[in-house]
Amino acid sequence: MTWSYVAPTTDLYKVRFLIGDTDSTDQLLMDEEVNYLLSDWIDLKTAASVAAETIAAKFSREADKSIGDLKISMSERAKAYRDLSVTLRASANKLLTAYAGGISKSDKDNLNEDTDKVMPSFSKGLFRIQQPDTDQRYEWI
Repeated sequence: MTWSYVAPTTDLYKVRFLIGDTDSTDQLLMDEEVNYLLSDWIDLKTAASVAAETIAAKFSREADKSIGDLKISMSERAKAYRDLSVTLRASANKLLTAYAGGISKSDKDNLNEDTDKVMPSFSKGLFRIQQPDTDQRYEWI
């Protein structure tokens, strides 16, 4: 397995940059692991959020240690990466917004007047049939 980092020019290095995995002497995730997350998630920040969760899980398995005045607090590192994951996920979610069109009459009118809109593949009255020589219509909706 490999680990690499240069300036954030590729998605791999961008994820490393976002999660702080840029120190070659303290490698947190291998290139293959980051690439797996990038292939599994829709966007970069969500992949970085999952990477931070993965690192938090790794530190959660390790115990806090102290020898004399020296303390190594893995639980604090795990908490920091969980917090980072939440921040990255919130940032990713800001990019995703839902739009429900046609809620108001003016919104419907604006949508109907838009010449650049994609026409729906079906609509009300699509299967309207008028009998020849009569005014009677049959509709299937």
